[in-house]
Amino acid sequence: MYDDVTVLSGGEATAARVLSALDGAWLAHIAAHGSFRADSPLFSSLRMHDGPLTVYDFEQLHRAPYRLVLSSCDSGVLAPAGADELLGLVSSLLPLGTAGIIAGVVPLNDHAVVPVMVDLHRCLRAGQSLAEAMCSVRRDLAGDLIQQATAASFVTLGAG
Repeated sequence: MYDDVTVLSGGEATAARVLSALDGAWLAHIAAHGSFRADSPLFSSLRMHDGPLTVYDFEQLHRAPYRLVLSSCDSGVLAPAGADELLGLVSSLLPLGTAGIIAGVVPLNDHAVVPVMVDLHRCLRAGQSLAEAMCSVRRDLAGDLIQQATAASFVTLGAG
């Protein structure tokens, strides 16, 4: 759907190459298996070909991606830390400069998430913000319960 893209899959999707592609990107989308670590939220990760991509890895970015879509299980889950803080993958990216994030908050069905993400990117291409696009996708799926549940499995954070 986009003119100038970098696609990393299989053996190309190493943590270092993914970080390099994310650095300063206007829009990035990671479709990978995610895992949330309730015992240590900063070690929550996305599974790359060569191992996990953690919060600590994201902190190596010179410039965080402006908008980020994480169609990854549990990538948007946060855990309370102290009185005023929530920790997890997405909470680490906002202070680094990411304006908006869409992330999964439950285990996702790999097959059911594809049409939801295609519709999301269609809306983004039409000029909608992340929140507007997710709202449009949910509204447009009114007749399909599986797709509705899948779209409801994502949160939108920030103003992107």
